[in-house]
Amino acid sequence: MPPTEGAQEQALLDEMSRINNDYGVLQRRTAQALARTRHELAETQNVLGMVAHDLLTPLQAVAGFAEFLLDEPNLTEQQRHLVDRIAHSAEMMTGLTDELLQSMDVGASSLVLAPVDLVALVDSVSSRYRLLGNAVSFDRNTPAVKVDGDAIKLERMLDNLVTNALKFSPEGEQVEIAVVDEGPTVVLSVSDHGPGIAPEQHAAIFAPFHRAPGTAAAPGVGLGLAIVRQIVERHGGTVSVDSDLGQGATFVLRLPVMSPRPTSKA
Repeated sequence: MPPTEGAQEQALLDEMSRINNDYGVLQRRTAQALARTRHELAETQNVLGMVAHDLLTPLQAVAGFAEFLLDEPNLTEQQRHLVDRIAHSAEMMTGLTDELLQSMDVGASSLVLAPVDLVALVDSVSSRYRLLGNAVSFDRNTPAVKVDGDAIKLERMLDNLVTNALKFSPEGEQVEIAVVDEGPTVVLSVSDHGPGIAPEQHAAIFAPFHRAPGTAAAPGVGLGLAIVRQIVERHGGTVSVDSDLGQGATFVLRLPVMSPRPTSKA
């Protein structure tokens, strides 16, 4: 006999109940897997942080001793070459360790928000690079514009961009920084005259540990731009690059301009 309408309805309800139970089990298992993944990621970050901190002191000591030896006038040419290689390797490893520490700190620590004059910050950073003999330009007459931000992290963001521009620029070529107030957003750009970046690499260069083709010999491990993106996005902004091969690169950051704070009435 064919099933009655009531039996069909009951079978449908039973099937829906089974599906609902299976969905609940899947949700619980997914939540548990996510919790385990977060815990394992936190543990990995803690271990990496401790290792990186432990590496910094001996690396700095090696670099310091190597620099001291390079000042020794009685070294043979071969000895000087070997010590120079030691100093260069120690510098590379120190930079790698510092990038790892920066990456973990940016992702884990809270933002300390306060009004930040972006123009004053850029002026201070660009002046520091010029004092070190780098060709970095910025118009000091740019009108002030404030953002609600973490000054330390914003300075780190700018440092990474300028360092990246200098790294890929021919010696003596100018790196230009500009700040433009566009109303609801402020645009900060850093331009270089380096080899440029192919359009198909524009999104990938902001991924952690990514190295664009032809940059393997450059210092670093590919975390600098990832840190920039992380800081910008945590401030509610965006970062992009305008570039093509042979045409240099301009990194463009957009951050929300700080809204006027309401004044209390007496």
